[in-house]
Amino acid sequence: MSQPDKRALLAEGLAAGDDDAALHVRLVAAGMSAAAAKYEIDRLGKDPMAAMLRRQAARMAKQAWLLANQDRLAREADGGFALDTLVAPDSGFFYRHHYEANRPAKLTGIVDHWPALARWSLDHFARVAGDAVVEAQVERERDPDYELAKDNHRRLVRFGELIDWLRKDAASNDIYLTAYNSGTNAAALAILWDDIAPIALLDDRRPRDGFFWLGPRGTLTPWHHDLTNNLLVQVMGRKRVRLAPPWALARMKNGRHCFSDWGNDALPAGGGDEVRPPVLETIIGPGEAIFLPVGWWHQIEALDLSASMSFTSFCRPNAHVEDYASWGEL
Repeated sequence: MSQPDKRALLAEGLAAGDDDAALHVRLVAAGMSAAAAKYEIDRLGKDPMAAMLRRQAARMAKQAWLLANQDRLAREADGGFALDTLVAPDSGFFYRHHYEANRPAKLTGIVDHWPALARWSLDHFARVAGDAVVEAQVERERDPDYELAKDNHRRLVRFGELIDWLRKDAASNDIYLTAYNSGTNAAALAILWDDIAPIALLDDRRPRDGFFWLGPRGTLTPWHHDLTNNLLVQVMGRKRVRLAPPWALARMKNGRHCFSDWGNDALPAGGGDEVRPPVLETIIGPGEAIFLPVGWWHQIEALDLSASMSFTSFCRPNAHVEDYASWGEL
């Protein structure tokens, strides 16, 4: 019978916050004799690395307590854990009660002045930009990690050919023009920016800002959180948006980078349980928007042929990427 890897078992226990008694149980359960387990635990008392691990585990336990308080406060609020809908909100109210409070919201009446709401259609796209060469994410359905491996799915296509394919109205997650493709598409499709106008909630010094999204019904952006605050504005079709709060980090199963191991699972709306996170759900249609605060997990599904714009140009620095240091470790 092979001996357990005692160093791995001890490190795992210390990181989990085990006291000496719990460490002993862990080692014996793995096949170590009681005497050998006691010897190894006694040695830890002189090990500065073990002391530091225990200190770090205590810090993590306190962080978990603080996040649990956020969960409790959200549930105890008037109306419970819910998504607010703001109708043509005042900028001061939005920033004080949502942006600065890290609280999502559905918004209406903020882009009623956009010509895009009347103009945008596949026919309009073909007429004004059909010959443009655009970049899209393609062959997503063959790769379960299509979002993490976005660079592997970048392809140049003629916009008119993509439009012809979209006219079939077939449900698919295989091709999608996303914000990640904007380095090419913002120039190739610049004429479409003539159909949008400044939004009062955003910084009006960046009038040609924004990221263009276009895809068929069935496109799925799997569970993840962004590294900035985002405003997603729907122009054509509908999207279902599911959100889970940052304080549900443990239940969101953060496997790699900003992505969740829940992937494309349709986590049900509600308060969640010991395994599943609390989830808010809404549908945004033409002229509606959703504010996605930094750190909030979300999954987005197109219910129809869909065109959207997203923005990060708020009247605040929105600089949250610079000190994001865990990429590569988590």
